[in-house]
Formats: sequence, structure tokens, C-alpha cells
Amino acid sequence: MFGFRLGKHKRALEIALSNALEPLKDELGNVPIPMQTDPAFNGYILGICQHYAKNNHLSKTGDIAAITDAAFEELYRVESIMVQERIDDWLQQENAAFIATLAAAQTHNTAPETLHWLTDYAQQHFEPATGKML
Repeated sequence: MFGFRLGKHKRALEIALSNALEPLKDELGNVPIPMQTDPAFNGYILGICQHYAKNNHLSKTGDIAAITDAAFEELYRVESIMVQERIDDWLQQENAAFIATLAAAQTHNTAPETLHWLTDYAQQHFEPATGKML
């Protein structure tokens, strides 16, 4: 009625992704910058969002877009829109790495408490962010 139901799902995804990537964040809570331009990693993130929506019976396009946008904003903050525009490009170009991980995310357990596989993937492919608080 007032979006409370959707807010619950947004927050669950935000927390799950934030926790999964905690080992790579800097002191300010930022993820490594190279994640922004990595098709494979972002394919996983979009796949997690889509799979979460499916498992929680969110079928309206606007609802799926809202939880996905919230997840990307949690990860990338002000760069979120730019990353989402890249994702649109990768979808249109049928980028092989992006499409492969988008599909692969559907086969992983994407329940918020079980994203250890994403943590492992991120740690294998990215160096921790290095921003320091002054």
C-alpha cells in the first residue's frame, strides 16, 4: 500500500550485498572501483537481484527495478546510474561475460544469508578498496 513491503525487500538486498562485499570495502564503505566496469561481476549482481525478486514473488517490472536500483546504489553510490547504463549496454551488446554470470547467478543460492559464493568470487577477482579516512 505505501511501499513498506517493497522497502523490506530493498533493505534485505542492500544488507546482503553489503555484507557479502564487506571484506573488500575501504574505511569509508566503498567497494573497489574496478567493480564498476566489470561485466561479469555486475552480471552476478543483477542476477542476484532478479533471482531474489523471483523467489519473493515480486513480478511487477517497477518493483524489480526499484530493488535492483537500491542494490546498485548501495554498492556504487553516486556511480550507480553510470553502472546501470553500462549494464544496459552489455545487455544490448549481449556481452558474453555479463550474460554468462547473469545466468549463473540464477543457479547459485541467492538468499541474502548465503552469498558467500559472491564474497569468494569478489575476493578472487578484485583487490580491496584503499580509500582512507582522513
